Amino acid sequence: MVHRPVLVPAAQTTCLGREAELRTMRALLTKVAVGRSAIVTMTGELGVGKSVLFDATAELARSMGFTVAVGHGARLETHLDGGVIRQLADDLDGEDVDLRPDRVSSLEAFYRLVRRAAEKRPVLIIVDDIHVSDIWSMRSMAYIRRRTTDQPVLIMLGSTTGHPPAGEVSLQELTGCSAETVVLEGLDVRGVTELLKANTAAPVHADLAAACFDVSKGNPYLLHSMLGALRARFGGEIGAVTPAEVRELAAPDIGEQLRVRLRPLPGCAELVRAVAVLGDEATVDMVAAMSGVDYSQALRGLDALVRLRILCNSHTVSFRHPFVRNAVLRDLPVATRAADHARAATLLADADAPDVQVAAHLLQARGIRVTWGLDVLRRAARDAAHNGDLDHALALLERVLDEPLTPDERLAVQLELVHVEFLGDSAKGMARLREALAHADDVRSAVGQAVTMLLRACTAHEARLALSIGLQVQSRLSSQEKDELWELRAMCYLAAAGNDLGLALRASLFTDELESEKPDAPRLRQLHSVIMSLGHALRGDSALEAVRYADEALAGDRMDVFVQPFVFTLSTCFLVDAPELSDKFRRMIGSTSEPHDFHLRKGTVVSLAHGMDFLAAGELIRAKTFLKWQMRLFEELGAVQDCPMAILCAARLTEVLVDLGRADEARDLLARSGFAGELPELFQHNLVLYSRGKLKHATGDHEGALADLLECCRRLEASAVDSPAVIPWRALAVRVHLALGQREPAAALAKEDHEMARQWGTPRSMGTALLSIGLSADDEEAATRALLKATEFLAESTGKLQLAEAFFELGAQLRRRGQPERAIPYLRRAVELSAKCESQPLIRLAGDELRACEPVTAEGTVHGLTKQETRVAGMAAQGLTNRQIAEALFLTRRTVELHLSGAYRKLGITGRTDLPEALSQHRTPPPA
Repeated sequence: MVHRPVLVPAAQTTCLGREAELRTMRALLTKVAVGRSAIVTMTGELGVGKSVLFDATAELARSMGFTVAVGHGARLETHLDGGVIRQLADDLDGEDVDLRPDRVSSLEAFYRLVRRAAEKRPVLIIVDDIHVSDIWSMRSMAYIRRRTTDQPVLIMLGSTTGHPPAGEVSLQELTGCSAETVVLEGLDVRGVTELLKANTAAPVHADLAAACFDVSKGNPYLLHSMLGALRARFGGEIGAVTPAEVRELAAPDIGEQLRVRLRPLPGCAELVRAVAVLGDEATVDMVAAMSGVDYSQALRGLDALVRLRILCNSHTVSFRHPFVRNAVLRDLPVATRAADHARAATLLADADAPDVQVAAHLLQARGIRVTWGLDVLRRAARDAAHNGDLDHALALLERVLDEPLTPDERLAVQLELVHVEFLGDSAKGMARLREALAHADDVRSAVGQAVTMLLRACTAHEARLALSIGLQVQSRLSSQEKDELWELRAMCYLAAAGNDLGLALRASLFTDELESEKPDAPRLRQLHSVIMSLGHALRGDSALEAVRYADEALAGDRMDVFVQPFVFTLSTCFLVDAPELSDKFRRMIGSTSEPHDFHLRKGTVVSLAHGMDFLAAGELIRAKTFLKWQMRLFEELGAVQDCPMAILCAARLTEVLVDLGRADEARDLLARSGFAGELPELFQHNLVLYSRGKLKHATGDHEGALADLLECCRRLEASAVDSPAVIPWRALAVRVHLALGQREPAAALAKEDHEMARQWGTPRSMGTALLSIGLSADDEEAATRALLKATEFLAESTGKLQLAEAFFELGAQLRRRGQPERAIPYLRRAVELSAKCESQPLIRLAGDELRACEPVTAEGTVHGLTKQETRVAGMAAQGLTNRQIAEALFLTRRTVELHLSGAYRKLGITGRTDLPEALSQHRTPPPA
């Protein structure tokens, strides 16, 4: 019997976001209405809306004249044989039909019931949650499926994705290969927006809809649960909810339902709980350990959870819906959740996870003793503070205060809290400081904590706080605590001396006082030697005394003060040409202990020391290697504009790049680091001004270079620091003045530099000052004597590049005076040394001067040497090697060899030993 479709108005079913699926259902109903059978399976994750779509399809089918029979599988009825079939029979008017299980006659009776209904009108049979139906009902559905292929019967079966069937019968076995499959996914953002608008009177902005989609992946059941949570928390103000607040939402009932649903799956509830607690740190191994589930069983459980679409199908172990994770956590009792987080923290710490990950769990483990994790919490708080997350830093430190602490430990944590609050609100931070110090029982302990704060001071803002702490603690010390008072004053001095101009000037006022009071403790006498060495270096009054005290300071055990930003001026040992002292300094700071400065990593300071040592020695490539590597680390940390060590690294690397002839790279470095414009008035920026002036001078911006150098001078004088041992700005300014045609100010600066160099007394400073005098002198004879003396002094230093420059200037001076024969040996040495240093600008200048010393010829020699052959042969005759000639003329060694071979052939000689005589014989005579 063929039935015609009943023409009735379309159903007015509201099924938001399921328009495409409803069209598919309408098409199937239309197909069945004309006498064709069909079977459809609908699958999707828990809560995706299968039941809603089934209801809408049933309503649509009734409107089209169908008889609709609906049955629902239920986990609690799995063992009630025939339970689902009886539900269907009621809708098919089969109340009196004998459907007792395990009887073939019952199968036939159910089939006749369906067939009789189909003879009257099309039939729609819906079984939702077929996977938890009893086995007899499944068998009955399989029985009629094969026998109604010629009837207008549409069978629709719904199953949860990944859920194992109760009777170990797969959905495909039940439906056969002819079934059409509809896979329901979550709603898209538009569907989520429509659902939110339909369920709330408040306006729904795009960010709110996107956030709800992100945490629910469009799952309608979860969305309705989220709406309930939103109303409970925000009332009618849902429209003003932020995405961050949406991400924090949780509904405990979801967690409870999931826990109950997973109970039949061995270990899955425990695995879900472990994944929820571990969060982003969840791995297969960690989840197995956290859950206490056997590893092989954990793998099977994770597999089941992925198939159920509770967890993501990815390499990481995470929830598909963040909202579900929140619900699982909210479902846990507070104490249980805290214990779980403490367990997670322990597992992560044992796996050497970063402090920030371990601390996140320790923070949630309130009420659980985690004494082992106090250092982790403090380090994580320090990281958070330096990254600008002050609220998180405060929370971490307050968590530390929940633990039983010794008075020393409690004071240390309170001072760290002072630091964090000071960064956000100076007045609030100072109020907490006064409170913390007022309750400090042991003044010596307070001194130790104040010293630690001073060691950690990095930026100028932090240094001012550290100084405030130091000064307040000093006021509480009595005359009996002489050593403690001296140490605290010394540390305050070091922190102030490397700070802004005002603090640096204040520090300089009591340098003499610190130097004159020698403490009793051996460790403090070592610190006293540091102060003495630094004082001599800053005043520039005696290199011998600076070296002597530096040697004493480096003779003891390693002190944290050696890696303080300003005490790094002890690197002047690189500039006093004392290699053994430089080696001792590097060994002293080469410790594997964790640096106090947040921006430093283990080995950073010793790498910087290597870079500066190589720069001082003129080994530019090696210096660049060390400094550039550290610069990358500072840039990754975002520390370049704040950390004194990073500023120092940027300045020194700029110098190296300029000397190598890489001006564009140096310019890019300064711009990238934020040092191309106005600079704060901190001591470390004097180094930037000097290196920036050097770059500008090298690239022809002499006015800009002079402005930077004079500003450097002003700042140094304002902080009472003006020494050739610190920044040799005068020597560079002499060259800039000369480039601008300003000989008088150049000569005046050269004279000042010479006087200061004589007081300081190192070969390097004397040679550099004499070089400036030679360049700026009006008297050619005096200039030559000064330049010659400069080479003698610099030859006693380790500075190969400065010596190369002195040889070049001396050779150039002699050539200009018409003495090329005297100039050639000096220029040859300049080429040789600058080549070893790989300073391309100096190689080019020295090569040009050397070529200018060649004998004047007409078109060539009588043997027809080309101009290039004449140059190459002339330089070879002066004693330069093929490599030096190639670098000076910017040729390859092979080209040099070819030119020499041609010259030998044309001159009729066999090698370079015959070149001087051959060239002198074949010079073209000067015109009459």
